[in-house]
Amino acid sequence: MNFKIFNTAKWKLLLIVVFKVFLQKTNAQNYPQNYFRYPLDSLPSLVSPFGGLRDNHFHSGMDLRTNQREGLPVFASADGYVSRIKIQSIGYGKAIYLDHPNGYTTVYGHLQKYSGKIAEWIQNYQYKNQTFEFDYVFEKPVLLVKKGDTIGLSGNSGGSSGPHVHFEIRNTKSEKIINPALFGIIPFDTLNPVIKNVFVYNFVPDGLLLKQELKINHQTIVATNTPNQFIYKKALELPAETYGFGIEAYDYIHNLTDEKGIHEYSLKFKNKLAFSHTLNQFAFDESKYINTHIDYPFYKVAKTRVQKCFIDEGNEFSTYQTNALKGKILVIKNTRDTLVFEVKDFNQNKFVLLIPIVGLPSKIDKEKQDYLKSIKQKKAFYPLKKNTIKNKDFLFELDAKSVYDTVFYDFEVLPKYKTSYSKTFKIFNPTAPVHKAADIAIKPIKVKTEYHSKLLLAHYFDDEKNFRSAGGNYDGGVVKGKVSNFGHYFVTIDTIAPTIKQVFINTEEALGDSLHFYFEIKDNFSGIGKYEGYLNGEWILLDFDAKSNMLTYHFDKIWYNLVAQNKDSKLKNGAIIKPEVLIRVTDKKENVAEKSFIMPIAFE
Repeated sequence: MNFKIFNTAKWKLLLIVVFKVFLQKTNAQNYPQNYFRYPLDSLPSLVSPFGGLRDNHFHSGMDLRTNQREGLPVFASADGYVSRIKIQSIGYGKAIYLDHPNGYTTVYGHLQKYSGKIAEWIQNYQYKNQTFEFDYVFEKPVLLVKKGDTIGLSGNSGGSSGPHVHFEIRNTKSEKIINPALFGIIPFDTLNPVIKNVFVYNFVPDGLLLKQELKINHQTIVATNTPNQFIYKKALELPAETYGFGIEAYDYIHNLTDEKGIHEYSLKFKNKLAFSHTLNQFAFDESKYINTHIDYPFYKVAKTRVQKCFIDEGNEFSTYQTNALKGKILVIKNTRDTLVFEVKDFNQNKFVLLIPIVGLPSKIDKEKQDYLKSIKQKKAFYPLKKNTIKNKDFLFELDAKSVYDTVFYDFEVLPKYKTSYSKTFKIFNPTAPVHKAADIAIKPIKVKTEYHSKLLLAHYFDDEKNFRSAGGNYDGGVVKGKVSNFGHYFVTIDTIAPTIKQVFINTEEALGDSLHFYFEIKDNFSGIGKYEGYLNGEWILLDFDAKSNMLTYHFDKIWYNLVAQNKDSKLKNGAIIKPEVLIRVTDKKENVAEKSFIMPIAFE
């Protein structure tokens, strides 16, 4: 059927209704339908679906499209009350949490601002506690909302890479994140997902060897008589052994160029399920298992996320179903069979790939032999136990759950770097992830007591000129910290204060609303720790956006009171009070910068 005939709003709406009715019947047994409304005044449209693959985590909600605009009203999805307000310069930025009587919590992130009584409560709290950033959990209902109330405006605050609304539904009691599509919040989608590449792995002691990469395209596959099913033209020939498979796969929702994460995929062998993964809910503390869910070494090198069709040791993610071999496939010589890969989106659009497989006699694997030789003399960290490197100047300690599998590494003590205050310690494995942060301590060379508070750790991967802060503090003769990467570490010092300057933003939005002052603040190394603003000695609320290094003062009662005083003084031929804004910024090593600015004031 040619989809072009449905190219009118009427037919699209009809198809949406049909899809929703079908999916609501499927999910009604477990999750309430039509209870939560879409939090924007539009049809569901996604920047990113639930469970997408991200650095160190699965995406914990839906990112809702605002067409690159800020300032759209964001509505409460259901009756409830504000249970938490969290404002930070990174992460979800300006976020609000609503608890609902049916046992679920909705979360709205990256807001530009809050609305009504919620905004009033927040500003009162910020001025009372003299802080922009805070995380407040309500012990009892104070701010009640009704379904459809405007709770804020869409924005780009926090770690957002562009204007959108981050939306979550959680189980209030367990705090598990649940796919909002299960509640009927489903985008219109008739596009099939695709598999772009299939990867074949051989297992070696405490590792994987990538043996083959099969390109999946119109040259290598042909359609079968079954809709959305394809067969690989050439049989895959493998020597008798145990193998693992992985896929590079994408979903499409609104067009065929915008690649999204896969909702569900599976592998069958000998007409039986070997592996399946469906991501409808997960807990925050298991999200980092993404680093063993994917082929992490391949991602570090090629920047492509390959999802495994088997479970590695150390992977405790809770969303899999597998055979007795945990998804691994045993190939027997002189046999023929078929691998069946299937990927599906939430709307049941799918792509099925058949790969014929032929078992050959076993043979000596030179690549495997070379790998075993390469690790023979290396040191190793082992899973499910504490691992420690220790000498008189250095301590590196991994928790029992810090690594998923055995990690072979190189350890060296290197000479002092030119800007360092210690030797450099190399704990190197270029492609191994760290699940739980390691404790690290390095003894610095002799440093004057007054500079102890300025010491911190520095880290670089393989380029000593490209080092960055790894945090940490001086304590008992060593600099201690927690780190989540292997690499090179040394002690350095930060005695340089941040910089402050007033900036004038020439965007259309800024020009249309001149009720702001903007200040750019930057730090050379340890990072911004604290920022304060005062208007003629009185504390003022500054909005900080870490990704742009921008402090913003939105004119408020402090400013307007001063304007009113000056206006009254001018009418009485009195002296005008000059508005002086003082900005004070402190980095994470207590280096302080201050700068004052005399601001223009206009009268109507």
